[in-house]
Amino acid sequence: MATLNRIQIVWIVGNAFLFALGFMFSAFHYPIDFDGLNCPKYGNTLLECAMFGIPLGAVTGIIIGVGQAWLLRKYLSPPPKILVFWVLATVIGFALGHSIGDSGPIPQFLPYSALIFGTLSGIIVGFLQWLVLRSWTNAAGRWIVFSAIGFGIGLGLIGILALIMLDEVRNPLPPFNDLIGLIVIAALEGVLVGGFLGIDTTQVIKRL
Repeated sequence: MATLNRIQIVWIVGNAFLFALGFMFSAFHYPIDFDGLNCPKYGNTLLECAMFGIPLGAVTGIIIGVGQAWLLRKYLSPPPKILVFWVLATVIGFALGHSIGDSGPIPQFLPYSALIFGTLSGIIVGFLQWLVLRSWTNAAGRWIVFSAIGFGIGLGLIGILALIMLDEVRNPLPPFNDLIGLIVIAALEGVLVGGFLGIDTTQVIKRL
């Protein structure tokens, strides 16, 4: 197994931190609607649930996109316009991914639903980021594949944990049924997704 260099290690740790931070901020809506997958149960249409998810995803995308752009600028020095487009692509990708996740009434299919939505979100975010990367370097390669794998594994594991943390209708069990507990869940989710994404995408980062 190839040895990770300093840039790859920083990328992995940085993404774990950024995803944790981004997911924690998006968790503040939970006292209103704990889980987007329960949104249709409250009498909302799928479109209303999707629209509910867009701003939440955008907030997460801004935090992660800006943080990733800072890491890229500090260690790889891409042109400024690449960093701007990277942030925009990440914000749009997370907004779309979150809107899809919030419109699906499939909590009974955990952990498979988390794996499916995670992989789909990874494809969306990865594709948009890949469009930016390929305009800068020929090393973009399999970024979409690695992004899908990272998101899928991370959210798939969270889906397994959710079987322990949540009841059969995805209401939180103590001690996860208050804001602090939910923020802890969100942070753990971010660490797993960001960590696995960072590990997978280092295969591309090391070639930049």
